[in-house]
Amino acid sequence: MAGLAGLATVPARADEALVMRLIFEDCLGYVRHGRTPFAGLATRPAPPAVIAELPARMPDRDKAVELLSPRYVASWGADAMARHCMVRTVFEAAQAGAPAKLGVRAAGFVARVDARAKAAGLTQAETAERFSPIASNLWSEPGTGHESGPLRPVSLSLLATTPPDADGIADAGLFVMAGPPLPPR
Repeated sequence: MAGLAGLATVPARADEALVMRLIFEDCLGYVRHGRTPFAGLATRPAPPAVIAELPARMPDRDKAVELLSPRYVASWGADAMARHCMVRTVFEAAQAGAPAKLGVRAAGFVARVDARAKAAGLTQAETAERFSPIASNLWSEPGTGHESGPLRPVSLSLLATTPPDADGIADAGLFVMAGPPLPPR
């Protein structure tokens, strides 16, 4: 979290519809149904230095892409134990002024995500009152009694990567969705 404090560049305007699409259509669509995420959005291969910063345990991390601007990297993949989809801020690019594209109105954002998550079946939640870089938020499907392995539920983690600016806009630059691998066809 130390890198979050140095991010001075925040979005000029909110694009909550885009953020909701990335979370609930792209990432959830990939985790639950295997649909390729981020279709029609600006992507290009992520630089090797950015890929090297992704967790080593993430399958297919070598195929990560810059998403919308050099400020964000997206990674998705699956192995025998799990399927994941992640978007995160590249702090060096943000500090260098790469455009912020994932702005949301921080006031009430957690409640709006909570409503969408519940509609998508992610009914277990541990949420903060405010959307900020120091408050993480987690949603998941009802548990199966197993915390790991192929029976684990789908989950979503979400964190702001900038505090709200003077207009109340924060960058929703870190979210991870994970779930069990899809059954063989």
